[in-house]
Amino acid sequence: MRVTIESTGGFTGREVVVARYDTSDLPAGRADTVRRAVRALDAAQARGGTGEIGADLPGYRVTVDDPDAGAAPRVYEVRGDPSEPSPITALLAGPD
Repeated sequence: MRVTIESTGGFTGREVVVARYDTSDLPAGRADTVRRAVRALDAAQARGGTGEIGADLPGYRVTVDDPDAGAAPRVYEVRGDPSEPSPITALLAGPD
């Protein structure tokens, strides 16, 4: 599974890649953390959870490509404070 996180929010509106993972290259524990965060994003999207709303809030675009699953890449838009515990917090934490 390959996961790319881009920063998209705030006043500047710039899009910058802030993290990129390939779970096949990560230690097992970190790969599991990334997979759990992606499952949590799936669940939040299914519930209609889009995060907070506001032009000045940080935003992230998370693109998940899982060729082993045989599905098209999935894209999640996440808004809100990344310091609050959430799937995006786990993804932004960096490698263990």
